[in-house]
Amino acid sequence: MFSSLEEVSAGLRATGYIADSVASTTVYLAAKFHKPLLLEGPAGSGKTQLAYAVADSAETTVERLQCYEGINEEKAIGKFDEPLQRLCVELKSKSANVDWESLRTELHSQQFFGAGPLLRALQCERPCVLLIDELDKVDHAFEAQSFKRACSCFGLGRYLYYFTGTWVDLDERKRPKNVPKLDGWATPEGWRQGLRPNAEVASRLSEQTSAGNNGNGDGHDSSKGGASDQRESLVREIEQMERSVGKRMYRGLLKKVARVWNPGDIQDPAIRQKVLAHMQAAERGFRRLDTAIDRVGPEPLTQILRSMKLQSLDRVDDLQTLREIVLALEAPHKETSSACPS
Repeated sequence: MFSSLEEVSAGLRATGYIADSVASTTVYLAAKFHKPLLLEGPAGSGKTQLAYAVADSAETTVERLQCYEGINEEKAIGKFDEPLQRLCVELKSKSANVDWESLRTELHSQQFFGAGPLLRALQCERPCVLLIDELDKVDHAFEAQSFKRACSCFGLGRYLYYFTGTWVDLDERKRPKNVPKLDGWATPEGWRQGLRPNAEVASRLSEQTSAGNNGNGDGHDSSKGGASDQRESLVREIEQMERSVGKRMYRGLLKKVARVWNPGDIQDPAIRQKVLAHMQAAERGFRRLDTAIDRVGPEPLTQILRSMKLQSLDRVDDLQTLREIVLALEAPHKETSSACPS
């Protein structure tokens, strides 16, 4: 898309977009290595305009996907034009000789499919700029496997989903083609025995720590490899917590405690331990919240969230807010518990 950093800087200036050297370099590297560019900032800071400026500089187009709560895969990928399909069937059925097999194939071709932004971006003859606006507003209803696969094509999956988990392929009727074997923690018996999703990672961390100590019990790693393995295990353990605490809380704690988006970017071991401790506190808080909801029902929770100007629990991104919600929900029952996050 761009042959040099100077071309990026000159192109952005020509469009009237004022960018410093950091922004220009980031755009150039993202285009060079075909990686997504994640922008964060308040409204009016120029996030959307940068996408259009880059497109103008590269003399290409912008495919924009505006995210919002309730958006589905049809808005992102596209859907078949059913009225047009019915009209085609009605016209073809008037013929004496109708090849229904060919007609079925024709009805499911792209000429009857209205492509959405993601598919149009894939079909562009030359590289375009795919702008996914308000990415953080995507909710659980949008977690269709087709959208996950589309996101993986653009390298965005790691910002939205846990891609290393178990995948189940679906047939044309959206039924599982095979049934994967459940992990021990996912069975009632395993859960009663104390197995948890993070237990395997924690076990590996413990084994690697012991191996790093060379069995001497002094708590010090005598090799660089052991320290590196321990660091990677702890990072993986933090990453696993996203499944337990949710995307918004996971990102909020990373940003507040460590000032990063990716736990792999945390260099200080003490900070990594602190981040994990906060994640575990949030997990305990959500478990206590679930218990309170089972006891009093969802209506009090809705009132509490409304009083705090929160649309849903998915918007909670810090421990203090979670604590206030838990205490408010438990207040009518005068109950206390040591499991509340602190």
